[in-house]
Amino acid sequence: MTALRFGLMTHESAPWPELAERWRGFEAAGWDALWAGDHLWSGGDTAKPRFEAWLLAAGIANATSTAAVGTLVSAIGLRNPSVLAKQAVTLDHMSGGRAIAGIGLGGNPKDLAAAGLDPWPAAERGPRLAEYCAVVRAMLDGGAVEVGGTYYRARGFSAPGPVADRIPLLIAAHLPASIKVAARYADVWSTYGTLFSQLARGISLTPDESLAATARRSRLLDAECELLGRDPASVRRSFMLAFTQDTPWLSVQHFRDTIGRYAELGITEFMFPFPLQGKHDLEVFAEVVESVLPRLRKGERP
Repeated sequence: MTALRFGLMTHESAPWPELAERWRGFEAAGWDALWAGDHLWSGGDTAKPRFEAWLLAAGIANATSTAAVGTLVSAIGLRNPSVLAKQAVTLDHMSGGRAIAGIGLGGNPKDLAAAGLDPWPAAERGPRLAEYCAVVRAMLDGGAVEVGGTYYRARGFSAPGPVADRIPLLIAAHLPASIKVAARYADVWSTYGTLFSQLARGISLTPDESLAATARRSRLLDAECELLGRDPASVRRSFMLAFTQDTPWLSVQHFRDTIGRYAELGITEFMFPFPLQGKHDLEVFAEVVESVLPRLRKGERP
């Protein structure tokens, strides 16, 4: 069994000393990655105030010393790709080589509305993501950059180079056009259950439906990698357990069963929002963190 990795995402604001103490505690408890959620909108009955994601990630890096840190994920419509790449390189230096650049098309229309932006036509979304990733990858690697495209271009010399041998590029991709881009550029592919477009229509996938959708997406990623001549196993697979009807935090067995189902599909990295969403028991959370995660990270089967 492949060793599994686990991360937590900060997705709303709180007093900064409280957040810093929380991140240090998570790292001490053994969480592998700490993520900054990227949303502008704060309105609505259940939404909470938000901090800017890249500054939030910098704060996480400053408060910790071993956990990977990155954005989950930055919507490409909100930032120029060269600027985002420079932010990622800066985070890489701040963290001593722990940075991960997480990007995606951005499925929540509320973020675009908060920025005064209109959604792109569906036919543009895949090509825009591909060109954006080409710029970001070139900038992350450092050195001479010459990328031309219809939507995004970059030219010049990117410095400083990364501290790490390679800053991983995590791409959230759920539909065929974006999965095709992930197959070419992603070091880590990230997906989740119910899409924002489905949530807007009142759809919430059951655990079985979410698992089946993830399996279809994973098979499509395999096929696109093979078309490119890329080993599908070279792309790490991650899943955000937040937008399904799964209830991993109701018991230790619920957690093991949920993780095990996705691990069977090849998912090796699992992310959760904190504060926890949906039905949960904080005592179960504490027991899982103390007794279950260390074993799964060592390769024990869920």
